[in-house]
Amino acid sequence: MNLEQVLMNAHAALERRYGQLKAISGQGIAKGQRVQFEENGRTVRCVIKTSAGGRISFGRRADGSWSGLSESDYVVIVAPTELHGENLMVSMFDQTTLQNAFEANHSAQVKAGIGHVPNWIAPFHEDGRGARGVGDGFGDKALWAESLHAISTLEATVSKTRRLSLQQAKEGLAQTFGVSPDAIEITIKG
Repeated sequence: MNLEQVLMNAHAALERRYGQLKAISGQGIAKGQRVQFEENGRTVRCVIKTSAGGRISFGRRADGSWSGLSESDYVVIVAPTELHGENLMVSMFDQTTLQNAFEANHSAQVKAGIGHVPNWIAPFHEDGRGARGVGDGFGDKALWAESLHAISTLEATVSKTRRLSLQQAKEGLAQTFGVSPDAIEITIKG
């Protein structure tokens, strides 16, 4: 499955739980990997991290904050359940959970004299990584998780049966292209 499809499925999982997403930009984050939505009457930000091998990373800034993580309320991770595994999971974490995992990883690497090495950790535990693996295994702290295969199957079923009004189609296209719905014209030829 390509990155675009993985992101579409992650967006679908978020939309089912929280409603409409708004794509937002951010330094060092690819388009579609940072979104915001409404939760309990407040606007929250979420960054989506994808990994074929299982590990994710956030860059540590000179001020000690984590690029992309420090500006987000939540992180959605799309990754296998084991190193290079086939079963991809979509899991959502609060910022504090991941910040604690990355801080533990960074502290362990500094203590081991390898603090200059990037921080890469996984939701599952990996044996034999020493200080580089501190912080791994945070997957059980997910706010929710579901199989990417289940999301793909559900979305394929929904897309076959969903009918959009012209206004819904305009709004969807406007969001995709970053323009106002008024700028979208739809022509139907019979």
